[in-house]
Amino acid sequence: MSENVHFSSDDQKFIDEAIEACQRMGEEAALLLVGSRAAGFGSSWSDLDLWILGDKTFLPIEERQRYETDGELFYEAHELWNRRDYEAHWTFYDMNDLVEQLSQWNDEKMWILLTSCVLYCSSDRIEAIKRRFSSYPTEIAERKLKWLFGKYLMSLGPLNTAARGMPVTALVVAGQVIEYLCKICCLAERKPFPYTKWLVEVAKKTYLGAKVYPFMEKAVLGIEEFVNPPAGKHFRELIPLKELRATEEIVQTGLKELGWHCDWVDNTDEAVNEALKRPTL
Repeated sequence: MSENVHFSSDDQKFIDEAIEACQRMGEEAALLLVGSRAAGFGSSWSDLDLWILGDKTFLPIEERQRYETDGELFYEAHELWNRRDYEAHWTFYDMNDLVEQLSQWNDEKMWILLTSCVLYCSSDRIEAIKRRFSSYPTEIAERKLKWLFGKYLMSLGPLNTAARGMPVTALVVAGQVIEYLCKICCLAERKPFPYTKWLVEVAKKTYLGAKVYPFMEKAVLGIEEFVNPPAGKHFRELIPLKELRATEEIVQTGLKELGWHCDWVDNTDEAVNEALKRPTL
């Protein structure tokens, strides 16, 4: 476990409760610290997020039925504990079910697992699962990248809605462009991307992210120009639109530098058509 992870006495009490629950979930059950603290983004008010990975056949009938319906079991700390500035909870997953989800290349779950720390039980099986899903096979990464690159390209055009007196729409589109950019940065290195809270922080530490982050930052800092466009300034020169559109060539070059010598990197219509064909990753 990371030496930078520390627990208060209240944290430890909840962890001990989780360990007791974990011990009832089979011999190979494990308790993991996940989320912000495990990934190195924790602060004094970060939630205490835990996963229990075990065997669902050990669940009581009622909980087993709920698990089969929801795909997980969520348990929150008692009310008095949660009156603090942060909360504590654990989520139960059947180990085999989780591996099946990971086999479908569930990006966020992969990232959560890969950044997790084992708090209880032998880490051998967990480490084996981490190694198996530590990066995407090339064909999976390319499929995801091509689709996201197409979505990113499709979002650049609607940025001009700011010039039509539609600043809210332009802000929404700018957010989409940044989201797609960040996911591309992670996938370009065959790595999964995290959930939204940490997407930018993780992406900007990648090779491609270091190149495009300054443009994303300038776009956000200049977002006032979407709300109140300067008189006489052509819409293509509005800071958010100009900065975000400037990333296209950088992304194309960066992908090639990372080994993605694919037709769709230059033939952008191919990537857009792929994004149009498939609604999701």
